[in-house]
Amino acid sequence: MNILADVELPPRPTLVVGGYGYLNAGDEAILAGLLRLIGRDGVTVMSRSPVETAATHGVRSVSPARVPLELRSHPGIIIGGGGLFGRDMGLLGRFLPLAGLAAAGAGWQVALLGIGVDREMAGSTASLVGALGRRAIAVVVRDEESRASLASIGVEAHCRPDLSAAVPSAGRAAGLRHLEAAGLDPGRRPVVGLCLTAVDDDLGTEVARAIPALVATRPDLDFCLFPMSRHPFVVAHNDEVFARRLMAASPRLKLLVPPDDPGEVVAIFEAFSAAVCMRYHSLLFAERAGIPIIPVAYAEKCRHWLAERSMPSADLRPAALARTVGRAVERLAG
Repeated sequence: MNILADVELPPRPTLVVGGYGYLNAGDEAILAGLLRLIGRDGVTVMSRSPVETAATHGVRSVSPARVPLELRSHPGIIIGGGGLFGRDMGLLGRFLPLAGLAAAGAGWQVALLGIGVDREMAGSTASLVGALGRRAIAVVVRDEESRASLASIGVEAHCRPDLSAAVPSAGRAAGLRHLEAAGLDPGRRPVVGLCLTAVDDDLGTEVARAIPALVATRPDLDFCLFPMSRHPFVVAHNDEVFARRLMAASPRLKLLVPPDDPGEVVAIFEAFSAAVCMRYHSLLFAERAGIPIIPVAYAEKCRHWLAERSMPSADLRPAALARTVGRAVERLAG
């Protein structure tokens, strides 16, 4: 199903703007899904790493510095997907509403597609997002809380699944091959995925205490660190740095760096027996794969996702976490 089938899209050529090229597996899946839905002809993607984006997604890509020049030949703009207007987005999250509003005011047709919106936005950001939403030709959000947040500032939005839902999986067999290449043997022992982040310092400290204890308590299970974000500039958003800290404390942990192809990323979740999920798209992909989820919410968007499913965040005390993971693996086996 095309989740954008009845949505008005900007004219071509279209410039797609978002958090792309930052080594975030979720954002790359969003872009892959968006391109699958709207096509690539006449589309240019703004990316921090345009060469890599062009190679991975088969689309023309330019750096942020070239955007002012590209606007001359691109009458349509899509601000595409993810928690772009959340508190954790930093400079990009502050820049996009202002830039989008300026473009809409100057006559470009702007659409907001597949976005997430935090209710706890700063007042100035909320004002800009509200003004942009009212000028946009289409606003599509990925959860009901985002729709309610926009409604509270006078913006009407459609609610549709996350754009990554349009990405087909490469298949469980492909996921198993990735686990084996990382030194795991999923045919011999269950493999629990660990999609962890230390964006929140206090929560990261709790996780850093809990995971080595979990690994030591469950020698019957294998654990695979799967860093969904490897931000090249902001260490707090580079989950691989956190993963390597955990490996130093617990050498039995294995590390699997996400492949470039989002379909392969989805396939890896299908190969896990369960997953401890902090990153938003790890929750989405684990649910899609039908594996047990041990959720640990680090951000408002994750809390929204859990609330919609009446799922509590996991207890991170080591003994409690070990019990929860054990029950999850047993549930899948049963």
